Amino acid sequence: MRDIAIYGCGGFGREVLQILHALNAQEPQWNCLGFVVDPGFARPESVHGLPVVDDISSLERGARANIAIAIGAPSVRRRVAEKLGALGHVFPTLVHPRAWIGAKVSLSEGVLVCANACLTTDIIVSPHVHLNLSVTVGHDAELGAYSTVSPGANISGYVTLGEGVDIGTGATVIQGISIGDGAVIGAGAAVVRSIPPHCTAVGVPAKIIKTGQDTS
Repeated sequence: MRDIAIYGCGGFGREVLQILHALNAQEPQWNCLGFVVDPGFARPESVHGLPVVDDISSLERGARANIAIAIGAPSVRRRVAEKLGALGHVFPTLVHPRAWIGAKVSLSEGVLVCANACLTTDIIVSPHVHLNLSVTVGHDAELGAYSTVSPGANISGYVTLGEGVDIGTGATVIQGISIGDGAVIGAGAAVVRSIPPHCTAVGVPAKIIKTGQDTS
């Protein structure tokens, strides 16, 4: 079994732990050493019986550690990945056994796919993308690095997400739409027109309510 640590001990960190448990139930492969948080972050001593530390060196057993970054905010996830990557750590791709992954779907390093997600075919998922519970991604979609697709969101065919896009719970993006870097789509929104970078769009149909923020 390979050692792994989870960066982030909140709700999504506990969900990532369940992905590891589900994978191990099929075939033992991951030994979770515990959770890691930023120095100074208020933390419990343990979560689900595993230690929570603010220094990964106290968990790792070698120079290169496997780390799953369980942080929902794209900008924070990018910062953590760049810091840990510069130290030589690696980021496995984790796919829950109950996710459905079709033919010619490319999943890059650090991608996390939760239970009941469905990715059809000819899809590119860039590094450190999070695909949460029951997400659907249609054919020929391209998802930019560090994007988050929240539970129950639907990404249709030929959709392009830029880097660091944050798609809210239950949102729908219709076919052929492009969403620019760092954009935020509110929960339940229906995106029927392309969204420029660094905008927030909400509602049905989705309308831009804020511009100029940088969340990527």
